[in-house]
Amino acid sequence: MKCLCVRLVKAAALTVLVTVVGAAPLRAQEPPDSVVIRDSLAVQESLATDSLAVGDTVPGDSISADTIFYNLPRVRGSEPVGFATGVWEWDRHAIMADGANTLAELFQRLPGVVALLGGDYGTPASVTAFGGGGGGYRILRDGLEVYAAEGGVPNLQLVGLAGISRIRLDRSMGQMTVEMWSHEYDDGRPFSIIEAGTGDLDTNMFRGVYADPTAFGGSIAAGLERMDTRGRERDRSEGGNRTGSWVRYQYHAGDRFGLALDYRTVSSQTRVEEFTPTSGRSDVSVRAAFEALAGVTVSAFAGQSTYTVDSPADSSLFVGGSRTQVGGTLGVDRGPLWLHGSYRNFEGALPSGRVDVRGGISDERWGGISGQWSSSSWNDIDASSYRARAWFTPARFATLFGSYEDGSFGSRAEVLSEGVGTPPLSPDRSFEEGPGVVLDRTGARAGLALSRWGVSLAGATLYSYSNQVQPLGLELDDQATPVVGVHRNGYEGMAVLPTFMEGLTLEGSYQYWDEEGPYQSTQIYRGAFEFHRVFMESGNLELWASLGVRGHDPMQVFVADDMSGSGSVAQVPFYQSWYWQAQVRVVTVRFWLGMDNFTLRRDLQTYPDRVLPFGRSFFALRWDLWN
Repeated sequence: MKCLCVRLVKAAALTVLVTVVGAAPLRAQEPPDSVVIRDSLAVQESLATDSLAVGDTVPGDSISADTIFYNLPRVRGSEPVGFATGVWEWDRHAIMADGANTLAELFQRLPGVVALLGGDYGTPASVTAFGGGGGGYRILRDGLEVYAAEGGVPNLQLVGLAGISRIRLDRSMGQMTVEMWSHEYDDGRPFSIIEAGTGDLDTNMFRGVYADPTAFGGSIAAGLERMDTRGRERDRSEGGNRTGSWVRYQYHAGDRFGLALDYRTVSSQTRVEEFTPTSGRSDVSVRAAFEALAGVTVSAFAGQSTYTVDSPADSSLFVGGSRTQVGGTLGVDRGPLWLHGSYRNFEGALPSGRVDVRGGISDERWGGISGQWSSSSWNDIDASSYRARAWFTPARFATLFGSYEDGSFGSRAEVLSEGVGTPPLSPDRSFEEGPGVVLDRTGARAGLALSRWGVSLAGATLYSYSNQVQPLGLELDDQATPVVGVHRNGYEGMAVLPTFMEGLTLEGSYQYWDEEGPYQSTQIYRGAFEFHRVFMESGNLELWASLGVRGHDPMQVFVADDMSGSGSVAQVPFYQSWYWQAQVRVVTVRFWLGMDNFTLRRDLQTYPDRVLPFGRSFFALRWDLWN
């Protein structure tokens, strides 16, 4: 406690010092033309216009870049973000302001989304919404799929954020989609990001990126990240860490063609006896993109994903493997019309290929419509689905919205394995696929959003059905047996209420279901006081602050089973975590301070007997550097 107090005193002193110094012109770095800041939930914007992630532009000193820079062309058209569409988006500034170190931490503040954690850093992590288990979400990074090599969904501990400049979550009821994009250049000068922090439980964090838009005949970028902690136990039996790196080289032939070579690796280590001591994932890829016409972009890609683990020396079972994928995309973005199509062919049979087509029309005045169709092959069994979504604004202050989706979705049930009896390090090893399953899912959502005089209210009715609920397929529920799904009806709401203080709002969300089941509790809620203001005419001083709570009723989850294969579902108790956090930005220097579970609840868990850390305070310094 004494150490913590010293840290807090130092943090407060540093905050005052940085703020005072920031009032004068800072010459240690050159600020960019503008600094764009987004709130992670962006609920200050009108729900009726569905622009919940629109950022505020803060002007800075005008400095022209003295070099030319390029990015690989890509189509940007899609549904607008907001509660009405069920889409949320974060840029680099919003990710730093949130303080998240994994995707699970970033998504857990969203309505109806629950983080599923096996413990502290280094243990398996995932998310769920609408009762989705195996096959509940997909991740696409720079157009390539982050394939679930170890089960039914990717382990989020092995998905790094270093060098990621934009994240988009489509909270679809059939299958959520996460899209991630690596750093894009917005200036011709070299650029760096430094993020370093420390906190209770011997927790330390570092994340850094360096990007040069004109190097070696093209552009280069590299990133490092590490998060380590001793966990909640004094004997360090809960200790763990995650370490990642990223390297990219791009060749540009003007702004209409580019070629990118990309390598990313993340490994996690844990002292928890129930889990594999060390696991890792590496992805290498090559991409080419060409803007054939204005607003028309085609791309091709190839990549390989490798999953490795440490196995006991006397074990004849090597769990791990690698897969390749090749494919291409076509994107059209012409005025209000947008269309995305992609094809991916995978090595192996689960799945062997995917086709995705989505498109729509979007207009700020009247709303929009969109549709999506997907098909994949799982051991010669076709899994296809479709979704229709619409949002209309009959008045400036109102938005009517609805969506319907139906179809089948594939999921793997086990890891990519080399098989029993094969020498673990055999150079000619052949990997085998675990079994897969195709699930039928249906979802519907319809509601109304109102926004007037700074007050935003939105509500929707929900319907969800799945013929079967599949375990995640991670170590958390290894060998668990699926259960029969049920029909569920529910509703959800979201509110933003202004207060007496400028920049301070009360925000919250609530979701209710009439039937509980695995990964689906009866009630899920979020609430927080949010403060966000930009000070000084220059916009060089900005403050975020949050005081909130997230929780849900007791929830059923799959648990790891013995080799009998009987399977089991257990219930974890009521979950509630109060948190607070604040960030001060002076030009591009950010000081972040926060604490999770400050009420010190000692039974927080999303899996039985896997109690999460309690009462961890944390502070960090984040800095954008030019030249």
